[in-house]
Amino acid sequence: MINYFQTNRLYLTILFFLAGLSSLIAQEIQLKGEVFDSLQNPLPYTNIIATPLSENQEITFAITDEQGRYKLKLPKMTIHHLEITHMGFSKVTDTIILEKNTTRNYTLIESAESLEEVIIKQKMAVVVKDDTITYRTDRFKTGEERKLRDVLKKLPGAEVDREGNVKINGKKVTKLMVDGKTFFTGDTKLGVNNIPADAVDEIDAIDNYNEVSFLKGLNDSDKMALNIKLKKGKKNFLFGDIEAGGGIKERYIIHPTLFYYSPKTAVNVIGDFNNIGKKSFTMQDYINFEGGMSAMIDGSTSYGSILNSDFARFLNQDDFVNQKNDFGAGSISQEITSDLRLEAFTIINKGKTKTRSSNEISYLTEENLDELRENKQENSLTFSLNKLKLRYKPDDENDLAYQTSIKTSNGDVLQNLDSYTTTDTTLTQISQQPKNLSILQELSYSKQFSYEHTSTLSAHYKYSDQSNDNNWLFNQPVFTDLIPFEDDGDFYNLLQQSSSITNEAQLDLKHYWVLNNTNHIYPRVGFSFFNESFTSLDSQLLQDGSNNGFDEKGFNNDTKLQLTDSYFGFQYKVKLGDLMVKPGLMYHSYIWNVDQYAEKIAHQQKNFLLPEIKIDYKISSAENLKLDYRLETGFGNAQQYANRLRLVSFNQLYRGNKDLENELYQQISVNYRNFNMYKGIFLFANFTYKKKEKTIRNSTEIEGIDQINTSVYSDLPENSYSVNGSFSKKISKYRFTVRGMMNFSDYSRMINEKLSAYKANNYQYTIKAETRFKDWPNLEIGWKQSVSDFKSERHQSQFTRIDPYAILEWNFLNDFIVKTDYTYNYYKNKSTSQINRFEIGNFSLYYNKEGSPWGYEIDINNAFDVQHKNSNSFDQFMITDRSIYIQPRTILFKLSYKL
Repeated sequence: MINYFQTNRLYLTILFFLAGLSSLIAQEIQLKGEVFDSLQNPLPYTNIIATPLSENQEITFAITDEQGRYKLKLPKMTIHHLEITHMGFSKVTDTIILEKNTTRNYTLIESAESLEEVIIKQKMAVVVKDDTITYRTDRFKTGEERKLRDVLKKLPGAEVDREGNVKINGKKVTKLMVDGKTFFTGDTKLGVNNIPADAVDEIDAIDNYNEVSFLKGLNDSDKMALNIKLKKGKKNFLFGDIEAGGGIKERYIIHPTLFYYSPKTAVNVIGDFNNIGKKSFTMQDYINFEGGMSAMIDGSTSYGSILNSDFARFLNQDDFVNQKNDFGAGSISQEITSDLRLEAFTIINKGKTKTRSSNEISYLTEENLDELRENKQENSLTFSLNKLKLRYKPDDENDLAYQTSIKTSNGDVLQNLDSYTTTDTTLTQISQQPKNLSILQELSYSKQFSYEHTSTLSAHYKYSDQSNDNNWLFNQPVFTDLIPFEDDGDFYNLLQQSSSITNEAQLDLKHYWVLNNTNHIYPRVGFSFFNESFTSLDSQLLQDGSNNGFDEKGFNNDTKLQLTDSYFGFQYKVKLGDLMVKPGLMYHSYIWNVDQYAEKIAHQQKNFLLPEIKIDYKISSAENLKLDYRLETGFGNAQQYANRLRLVSFNQLYRGNKDLENELYQQISVNYRNFNMYKGIFLFANFTYKKKEKTIRNSTEIEGIDQINTSVYSDLPENSYSVNGSFSKKISKYRFTVRGMMNFSDYSRMINEKLSAYKANNYQYTIKAETRFKDWPNLEIGWKQSVSDFKSERHQSQFTRIDPYAILEWNFLNDFIVKTDYTYNYYKNKSTSQINRFEIGNFSLYYNKEGSPWGYEIDINNAFDVQHKNSNSFDQFMITDRSIYIQPRTILFKLSYKL
């Protein structure tokens, strides 16, 4: 499978890792015990800090669990000074030297001083208060931290992945603030990768975060937020850094960051200009701009529409031959008065991307055709995202917020697509010019009339204008039975103009009625309006400049869809000890009309009762079990109702269907989370089942490689099951993690008027181990494997991918930091016995003399100069093996200066 050399290299790395583990464990002694108050009650969340009195030893830290237990691993025969601190109690100190595993209990006495005085005096490393954990970062820093991400990695219970996603106690952070002010979109990546480590004083992790404080405990927010508190010297102060680099083949990067914070004003500026394919703005940032995943779940925006947008296609291009990005972002947060705050940001990106792929496609039809498809593309896209928000809070009972968002994009795409089969060769050149303008305005007002009664009124209006001009050049006519091409020289030129203009609005009123401490009822009423106009015009451009229209063959659309939804219902919440149960029932009345060329082709009304229930069992502060069930419905867009033909690819035609109705599906999910700092264990598990009872799907007619897809309304059952989980265990300076996922789905599709059943199964797992040393190299080694299995009545395919990897970070000689990562990729198509292997490696060496603002770095990406990598995909009638060409090796020398 993996050749001899690669296997030995991996084994040597593992042996080195295990030898270090054995050596470390042999030299460490365990100190454990319990902490009590004067009445011998356990004291949870007590800080125990062990400071070595000798040099070159690390500070060791622990927090007691709910039973007051703690556990420390300390070097043998080393003198340590212990500090045991808890809010509201006098500090206890101790000096210890351990020869063997020892148990030692402590009793704390309540302090006569005020709580604030105790906190200030003791400077506790971690303070836990209600839903907020406060970390004092100086207690955890070791000196080599450059950015906020490096600080977060040192905090107990915090995790940061390579992209900049952050988890606290296993829960993903969904909002980032600096001194209480939202940092750009609120996503963690921009802040984690850009805020300097030396500017950070404290970090608040706020669970169940809500922007409107008096709604906390009512609307059951499940958000986790981070608030970065800056050092006093960084307030009323300008700080940041600039990085610039150049390399072979005219590679370059310029990356300035500038931050200004004062009690009333915050200004952030980030720039990134490079031709090495680095993106400062990611797909997750874009999702957050659109309101985040929670907004999509609530139905205020569509994940599908986001995923298919020009923005998303550009941001998801992770594999390319070459990419250039000019990125600029600026934000401001200003306290206009004590009651009124303004927040605004602008993000502009101009990108140019070149991609190339080679696709081997096997068609699962009676003809059993094989196709080789070569694809080259040059894509230019300029987009901007702009947001302005005003929040007015005159007192503790009123909150008024207005927000407007504007996004624009202009693209230019040139694509060469060549298709080869045993019977035909189609050469296609495609030119596209997509444009997009979207304006969203939102207004919300929340008022707390009394402890028992609180209301929220919200309204939003969205305008969207999308258009695309497509120009196809074919070496021969396509779909000759349906498209009336005229012979016109050596090539055939098809023009297509499409546009979609959308207006949508919603008004929603929700009241929170607190009957008593354990019973709440939340009535809700609202109205939403959706109107979309979609047009498509396909024609042949002749060499004399005239047009050959396709109207008589059933092409071209001028479709208008109007949908209204009047709804009302309620949720009832009851709390029984640590158990919370919240059932709900909503009544929806939908009316929709569809016009094609001013002729009404559909008019319907349907009413639904949609039940839901949420159950949350809080076993302890670190362990909980959740269940969520709901029945949901949804509608298609105007393009799916447009019942005349249009070309979507050289071998695909599509028509909508005026008879479509609503989709209807049930979903149930169960989550379990357990974070035990005393045992060093984190466990997360999720099960989700989704049953689609009514769906909008495509019925496909396929001849050779040509496809005609038509939307149909189907009551054929579809089931999908998903199980995922992770388990991690910390042993001294080591953490071991096992993570896995399984997806199963079964469904039916109509292909060439024949109903076929399909099953698709996907399995993934990761096993990894990582270290957290101060003076030694830190290593992460892991093994990833994924298996994809696809079955139909006529065919079965299976793909396997194995990715062992290693990541090394080492701070040596005080001023040097080396970072390197290596991944070996093994890919196999078991159906054809096709095997592909490649290695990806990156290397960085950074030097910064202590106390100097200057930094120097050598950065190498794709060190082995891999030319392409493989992936696979499958659907109901074809299996694709794809070779994707990637950016060749880049070598940069970088110079940085800290302001």
